[in-house]
Amino acid sequence: MLIILSRSPLTENTDSILEIAREAAEDGEKVAVLHIQDACIGATIDTYCNKLAETKIDIYALKGDCEARGLRRKVKSSVRIIDYKQWVRLVMVEHKNIVSWTT
Repeated sequence: MLIILSRSPLTENTDSILEIAREAAEDGEKVAVLHIQDACIGATIDTYCNKLAETKIDIYALKGDCEARGLRRKVKSSVRIIDYKQWVRLVMVEHKNIVSWTT
């Protein structure tokens, strides 16, 4: 399962979708969260990233969006920064289910 977030976890209630992600990861499903747009702010927050990493959820942030927001150097080491080509690979090759949390 690939979850795509576009809003900052500071302003958007992402608890419900992240709980589903944690449960899926605990059940052995390969789970990843991709942060795009303002959600890239989450990739700079220790407690948020640690919570995801503890449950074996892969954490990604879109490079262009991090750079556009001046966050590139603040992204936590547990977050893999990817480009658009790698995003397509996540969607087309690595994950069967895609959840877009981009309202």
